[in-house]
Amino acid sequence: MKRFIPLFVFLMVFTGSCSLFRKAEKNVYVSGRIEGDEIDVGTKVPGRVAKIFVDEGDNVKKGQTLAVLDSKAVLARVEQAKAAFEAAQKAAQAKEQEVNAYKERLAALIDKRNSLKNQLDFQLKIAKEKESLANKDVALAEEALKKAKAVYEKAEADYERFKKLYEKRIIPRSEFDKAVMAFKVAKADFESAKENLSKAEKAVKIAEAGVEIVKSKYSDIASLDNEIDALKATVKAKEKEYLAFLDRVSQAKAVVDEAKAHLSDTVIKAPVNGTVTVKYVNVGEVIPAGFRLLSIVNMDKLYLKGFIPEKKVGLIHLKQPAYVEVDAYPGKKFPAYVSYIAQKAEFTPKEVQTKEERVKEVFGVKLKLKSNPDHVLKPGMPADGYIEIGK
Repeated sequence: MKRFIPLFVFLMVFTGSCSLFRKAEKNVYVSGRIEGDEIDVGTKVPGRVAKIFVDEGDNVKKGQTLAVLDSKAVLARVEQAKAAFEAAQKAAQAKEQEVNAYKERLAALIDKRNSLKNQLDFQLKIAKEKESLANKDVALAEEALKKAKAVYEKAEADYERFKKLYEKRIIPRSEFDKAVMAFKVAKADFESAKENLSKAEKAVKIAEAGVEIVKSKYSDIASLDNEIDALKATVKAKEKEYLAFLDRVSQAKAVVDEAKAHLSDTVIKAPVNGTVTVKYVNVGEVIPAGFRLLSIVNMDKLYLKGFIPEKKVGLIHLKQPAYVEVDAYPGKKFPAYVSYIAQKAEFTPKEVQTKEERVKEVFGVKLKLKSNPDHVLKPGMPADGYIEIGK
């Protein structure tokens, strides 16, 4: 029975060696530590740390309040900015009312000018119509005078002729009396025609004067036009002033928004889901702008960072399947994949124990974990990775 023991041991050793050989043949081995991308949480504004709500090792969610800075000075700036903004608004409103008052005055002046223009246009039309009628009356009176003069001259000639005939007793008294009467009537008509013409000519002069009077009133429109132009220039200047006031309002609003932004910056919130790995400050400390308060690692996005020999780099590629093992959970494999392969070789880092290993050239790689159930894996854990070269 004893002589079979060496054979048994030999078979066990041989079988184990074959198993290790097959494992090495199917995988590229990576040794390193679990790491995660650290996100530094800082502050945009300086101030004194008033409260810190988390500690190292605490899990936080995106948007969760982590710390608060003393905001009294910032609040004072916000209130001051609000007061300046309200004052700018009131000044702009007052200037707007002033502009509107000038615009109303301008509109009233334009209405007055247009109303006067319409009134004068109507009066001028009537005056010209009267002038035209007066000129027609003059023409009629001249025609009537011409006829009356012809009748008068004939009647006068008949009177002189009949007078000589009557004095010589050639015609009776009755015929002479008719001639006298015709002469007197013709003379009266002639004088009346002359008087009518004179009246018509006077009417023309009155009508012409009426036209000139109406025309002279158009100078009032010219004065109003000048006043309107001046008022338009004033309105334009006032509108420009109003725009400047609106700019001041916008600037004051920007100052308010900036002050409010500074106020919101005093409340520091988590930018991502993760775990607080380092706390750099304590309550009461005064920190400058840009100072780090905390560091957070997303525990769902961890990876194994390690190195592989130069001769193995040709066996792997991005997205290649892999798995990770840690001493804390023996026998458990955590699925991963190759997420990074260095483009340049380097000498093995000093963390490698033997001098022989340290002088070899290696390539850095990252095996990104597909998941981290219950966050059992932590940054800093030593780990072994196996890249499956057969897949």
